Amino acid sequence: MRIDLSCSYKHPGGLRVTKSFWFANEQPGVGPVDLLDDDQYKERVQYKQNQLYHTVTITHLRASDAQTYWFRFITDDPGGKYFGRSGVSLSVTGLKTEVSDTQGGGKQLICSSTCTLTNPTYIWYRNEQPVSERNRAVLYLRDRTVDAGSYSCAVKEHEEIRSAAVYSPKDTRAVVLPSGERKEGDSVTLTCSSDADPPVLTFNWFKQSVNESLGTGQNYSITNISSQHSGLYYCTALNQLGQHSSAPARLDVFCKCSLFCMILFLLSVRSSVISSVSHSDLTKALEFSRKPALDSRNSYSSISRIYPFKYRCPNTFVLCSDLSTAHK
Repeated sequence: MRIDLSCSYKHPGGLRVTKSFWFANEQPGVGPVDLLDDDQYKERVQYKQNQLYHTVTITHLRASDAQTYWFRFITDDPGGKYFGRSGVSLSVTGLKTEVSDTQGGGKQLICSSTCTLTNPTYIWYRNEQPVSERNRAVLYLRDRTVDAGSYSCAVKEHEEIRSAAVYSPKDTRAVVLPSGERKEGDSVTLTCSSDADPPVLTFNWFKQSVNESLGTGQNYSITNISSQHSGLYYCTALNQLGQHSSAPARLDVFCKCSLFCMILFLLSVRSSVISSVSHSDLTKALEFSRKPALDSRNSYSSISRIYPFKYRCPNTFVLCSDLSTAHK
């Protein structure tokens, strides 16, 4: 959108105007800054003038353009510098879209402006495309699924000025914090984020293996975690226009297990990951595990007899899910 500001002026006879311009800001030690040289207005202003009038045109109006503008002219007299003391005040107002409920349970979008408009014709846009035959200030949405999208409005013949869009939640994301390895007994917080306008009203948390809500709120905390907390978690974000679900976030819980316990576990499942355990005597344990008649239920007593008290080592951690899966 563009706006024209005009000023009529006269000057004492016998003087010649050497420079004329509009300004909104003054630079300390320099004085008024010509709009043509003002970084805020560069390439957005044009001047038109004659002997009686001087007009400035400001294009691509911004909210920051709402301020007072003065016209100034300078003559060939060293003291002949003049400007209009009252200036011209410019107000920049825009359209806005509001969301409200209807009696039938649907939603209505209301396009409004602080400008005084005479019988305006409104144009509604859904996902940047005009909504046909909807030229009233109110747009009704009856089905959240069918009518889902991003909505904005404009006034006919001023389509370049649109309201900020309103839309249902999108880009919803679930994150488990802190990141990294989580051990039994730790505390974690699941955080949900989403882009929505109007803002999100409610966040809900779910675990994929459970059909009911775990709780509400942007953050969901779990203290003293255990193997039972391992799994996939997701959140949903809800505002007045709809709902959106995040992709699942994985929570892995590492179980506390002594090295001796790990050897028994590895012997019982004869897993290929046995080589990942670092211990000077593991080779002997592996050789022992290859004996064909070994019964995993007797592993503890057998190894205890051969290596009494030798594997009372500091605790290490393995994925609880690996232990439970391997013993099935």
